[in-house]
Amino acid sequence: MFESCCSPYESAHLLRARYGLPVELFADRPLITVGAAIEALTVPEPLARGLHARLAWLPATPAVADPRDRRRTFLLAPPMPYRPVPQRLRRFLHANGVTIPLPGSRIMLPVSDHPSEWHWVSEPESGALRLPPRAVVLAAARLSILQRADPIPA
Repeated sequence: MFESCCSPYESAHLLRARYGLPVELFADRPLITVGAAIEALTVPEPLARGLHARLAWLPATPAVADPRDRRRTFLLAPPMPYRPVPQRLRRFLHANGVTIPLPGSRIMLPVSDHPSEWHWVSEPESGALRLPPRAVVLAAARLSILQRADPIPA
């Protein structure tokens, strides 16, 4: 995807044009800011693989992996009207290594197709930005945790 890009500006433009992502540049890195348009869920491996498989029926479940493939960040559509995630669910997820970045948090996006850098595990669909609903992804994450045989030690 990024083979034609020679600079971070070109990568950011490509992400905006191809996927409709509200990309910003900070320190020459493309990123998105969590807020009214996009939310995120950061999940450790191997829970992320199970969650990704559980969400395979959705047409678009974009996820970015860190350079060492230790965590995946799923991009989500916030509910309209906006409601915060209940504290009880937030605590349950956090106890299992899953975090919900707060509004204003920045999510790193890929600038390369190389797996030793931030990379797409699952790219968004081309065209207008379409993200899975937060409620669907949170329910799938909760179910993945409850059905997991090997809980993450604290």
